[in-house]
Amino acid sequence: MDQEIAPFLLFTENDYPPDTPHLRMELALKPDLTEDSDCNLNVTIQRTRDMHEEQCIFHWNGREDGCGPLGFLLFRHTENGLRKINIDMDSHLSKPLQTPFVVDGFNYTFEVAPEGNVGFLITLPKRYRKELKTGAKYELVWPGGEIAIWDWGTINQYLGHELGIKSPKICLPAARVTLEFTEPGTPKLSVVLECEKTIPQYSKGPVRISVTYEAAPESSPIIFHTAPFGSWYGPREGFRLYRRRGDLWETVEEDDSCYMIVDEPDIAVNVVQDENFAGLQPGQTWTTSERLDGHLPDDVTAGDLFRYVFKGVEVDWWDWGGNTEHKNTTVKLPCFINGRVVEPNDNGGRQKLIVPASNSVEFTIV
Repeated sequence: MDQEIAPFLLFTENDYPPDTPHLRMELALKPDLTEDSDCNLNVTIQRTRDMHEEQCIFHWNGREDGCGPLGFLLFRHTENGLRKINIDMDSHLSKPLQTPFVVDGFNYTFEVAPEGNVGFLITLPKRYRKELKTGAKYELVWPGGEIAIWDWGTINQYLGHELGIKSPKICLPAARVTLEFTEPGTPKLSVVLECEKTIPQYSKGPVRISVTYEAAPESSPIIFHTAPFGSWYGPREGFRLYRRRGDLWETVEEDDSCYMIVDEPDIAVNVVQDENFAGLQPGQTWTTSERLDGHLPDDVTAGDLFRYVFKGVEVDWWDWGGNTEHKNTTVKLPCFINGRVVEPNDNGGRQKLIVPASNSVEFTIV
């Protein structure tokens, strides 16, 4: 076990008491976990070679013993090693088993032969799952424990009979499994536009732009480059302005006659500190505005009806995680700042984030 985990371990394979079955735990999880999938833990309790040839039975409740106050621990991989995460156990209502109890073949009673094993599934409770973030890596650790309710024999031999605490107790040594949520594609961003119904001819007439991160509350936060939601204008992305001409909407063409020549080095920026990047928690909204002056045609007159819409865009840089995860993340922008991220030029290999078109807003010039 890692040095960060070792102080939390209660029992190892060096702690088997004499005259008890030698049990060990193996843990497994599906390799393609996402935040939307069931977090089912496959638990196998194997009996290794010991001094006894007879079978044994024991009681072990995955919900109470595995996920209770003395159960599984959660550690997160960080740049500085493994960090223990405190699990909120206040919501856990423990139901102690009354002993002795009558064996009926159920009640989490298991039977295992020499060098045999038993297996079952445990669904990690919400108090564990809410701590897990997409893209992060964790270690789920069984710190080791004792099984007090056990005896030699089979379940059939004990059916209808009482089973209680036996001394010495069985030692169930420490075990661990790596847990990692894969990135479920890309985050979902939506755009909504708002503006006044009437706009004075010589007014700046701003349009309010709201970008919302649509995700379940327990999802990972995200951080992204906001420039694509500004003045970018491409053949298939960005903002479009239309003017009503009779029964048709006519595209108002942008004036592309201006240009600039730049020969300065690219600028490195911190994505948490730079104003051209924004972080969002699930359900949060980032807002900006776009001025209409400069977009309206020169021959605009009172009574003209316009429609404004965001056609959608590909976000050039984004990543999972919030300010804590990205406090040391830097990227490079062109020297004139308001351009695509130039390094990394492939968004670090992450999938393309395509934001769909927004609603349209209409306004009349007065």
